[in-house]
Amino acid sequence: MTGLLLISSSLIALLGLTLLMLARIEPGHRHIGDWGWSHICLAGGLALGVALVPPDVHSLHYRAQATVAVVLTLASIAFELSGAARYVGRPWRWRRAAPLFALALVLILAPALLDPRYGVRVAAAILTLGAWTAAAWLWRAGDGPERFVAALFIGSGLVHLSGPLLDPLARSAITHVLGTYLHSVLAMSLILLSVRRAHQATTTMQGRLHQLYEQSVQGMLVVRDQRILFANPAVRRIFGVETTPDEVDRSRYLSGDAAAAAAERHRQLLAGERDGVEWEADIRRRDGRVIHLRGHSSAIDWPDGRAVLELMLDDTERQQARLALERQALHDELTNLPNRHAAMARLDALTAQGEPFAVVSADLDRFQLVNESLGHEFGDALLRAVAERLRAALPPEALLARLGEDQFMAVLPGVASAAQVEQARQQWRSYFDEPFVVAGRPVFVHVSCGLACYPEHGPDGAALLSAADVAMHRAKQQAGTTVLAYAPEMIQRARARLDIEQALGAAIAAEEFFLEYQPKFAARSRQLAGFEALVRWQRPGVGRVSPADFIPAAELTGQIGALGELVLRIALRDMAAWQRDGAQLLPVAINVSPLQFRDPQLAEVILREAVAHGIEPRWLDVEVTETAAIGHLDQVLPQLAQLRAAQVGVSFDDFGTGQSSLTLLRRLPISTLKLDRSMIDPLPEPKAGAVVRAACVLGQSLALQIVAEGVETEVQAAESERLGCTHLQGFLLSRPLSASAAQALLTGPSPRPS
Repeated sequence: MTGLLLISSSLIALLGLTLLMLARIEPGHRHIGDWGWSHICLAGGLALGVALVPPDVHSLHYRAQATVAVVLTLASIAFELSGAARYVGRPWRWRRAAPLFALALVLILAPALLDPRYGVRVAAAILTLGAWTAAAWLWRAGDGPERFVAALFIGSGLVHLSGPLLDPLARSAITHVLGTYLHSVLAMSLILLSVRRAHQATTTMQGRLHQLYEQSVQGMLVVRDQRILFANPAVRRIFGVETTPDEVDRSRYLSGDAAAAAAERHRQLLAGERDGVEWEADIRRRDGRVIHLRGHSSAIDWPDGRAVLELMLDDTERQQARLALERQALHDELTNLPNRHAAMARLDALTAQGEPFAVVSADLDRFQLVNESLGHEFGDALLRAVAERLRAALPPEALLARLGEDQFMAVLPGVASAAQVEQARQQWRSYFDEPFVVAGRPVFVHVSCGLACYPEHGPDGAALLSAADVAMHRAKQQAGTTVLAYAPEMIQRARARLDIEQALGAAIAAEEFFLEYQPKFAARSRQLAGFEALVRWQRPGVGRVSPADFIPAAELTGQIGALGELVLRIALRDMAAWQRDGAQLLPVAINVSPLQFRDPQLAEVILREAVAHGIEPRWLDVEVTETAAIGHLDQVLPQLAQLRAAQVGVSFDDFGTGQSSLTLLRRLPISTLKLDRSMIDPLPEPKAGAVVRAACVLGQSLALQIVAEGVETEVQAAESERLGCTHLQGFLLSRPLSASAAQALLTGPSPRPS
């Protein structure tokens, strides 16, 4: 009997090992391993608890062996239930099941230690309960094969129950013969059931994979030795062929470079030199349309050897969008010329080559006037016409670009010598000799151009363009179409202007300015009659800055108003100091910029400051240029009238240099007419004298004082007096004086020129 039991247990264990081997083949199906361990544990429990049980049921050996047998038996039930739960998809947690099996262990061991027959009965009941629970799970969740296995689990439970019924210690031959047969069938059924489940999973996965590569928009191509082994529908759609992979003959669609690159790529992959390759290529479909592919190639195992798997996408739309964005980023849409970014990249590339070339920066003069008068559409058409003419005139190797609204740039390779530069200058002038015809209308365009050469004028593209721009801005100071070659002193002057503009605001705030006073004398008597306040800038660390530099800078930067107020305050402070020291005041003239009259409160500011410093307005004189009077007449007239009403003198400065009319002289509320030095310098030439005489007669008829400016010789002074000038001013009589020197001149006896 013992031998039969051991044979039965061994057979069950062998079937369990078979299940474990199958589990190693299919690691994703964990229920197979659970059922394998269930059979092995059951075989161990039967061998130790029934076949090899010691005769002395009260010995320590018996108790230890019985405990191990019970543990193995419960483990068998646990693995049986675990496998069934995992097979049908029920949740299974060993931590949750452990307390139940610990309780079952106590329920079996406790009566077994008292009497083995009781332990056998409890164990049989628990084994039956476990088998029938597994049967219930399989029956409800499965179809025919699962229900057949469920019936075997039910039969297994009945065999377990038959053990104590046929023999108190479950050693009946009938029980073990039936058990061996039933568990053998059950093990084989579980093997077949597991194989069936694994096959179903594989079939399902294959179906899903088939759907993936059949429905994928990504092309999948397997190639070996330029022969197509597999092509999914996406590849056939990409290449524009029919349904058979043989039609995807890539040699018909790849160009020479692309075919060579593909061949080299495949060689490297098959030789193991590379793991994977990202690639892009243009191919020609069967219908002749060129598309852009983006793909990845890698080596794979394929029947009959290694092959190359190519994954590819039709990336034509994205490529076209990228190229459009690149074009938009590097081209000007209006003129279809390269833009600033493309031009700078070309300049950098040329400087890297080291060959000489020239850069021309060209800016259309007064283009805004075209937009304002004829409309922006006309202006755009004009820009296109300029671009077309320049593009047609320039040599093929030249680069023409549009840098801004009305600024163009040209790169002229090979221009190096002075003769070539001069030739380029003349050519650029000739491009604009003829009018441009826009919308049937001829339009003459003047342009200011600057020309810079590599490497003489800059080591890189940015420096060259900057030099050309500097020359172009200098050209704008001349009338008509002008082309100037860059010279180093241009950038020095530009930097000096920028430096002055940047420092001007802080200098005004720090009051780095002071005044010098140019005396004015009465004609014939040569008695001191007043002063003209001249602003000076003593810049710390730099020295004296010329008014010809900082006055235009103040006007360009909008700081002339603040500077004018500072000059007024300094003059009034000096006059107040002279007055406190007992000097008899004489009128002091202050120059007012045309831009200051944009402030409608200018007259009120002058009068308010005079009152604040204790100076009567009659001791002030405001000098106005012809430019201010003509260009801002509506703003100037009411303010001059307000000043004259307060007894402030008004001088019409630099008369004779502008376009003054007799009507303007009549309308302006002026008290003094100052003849520019350009009228006095030629004296005593007869024609110059005639002009000065006419001006004096005109001034006398309007009851104006007439001041001759720039008197530097006695001949000029005498002739000015003879012709009718009432006052003289110039270096002959006195140079500009400091505030203290002017005060000394005021306090001296009967001040006369030194």
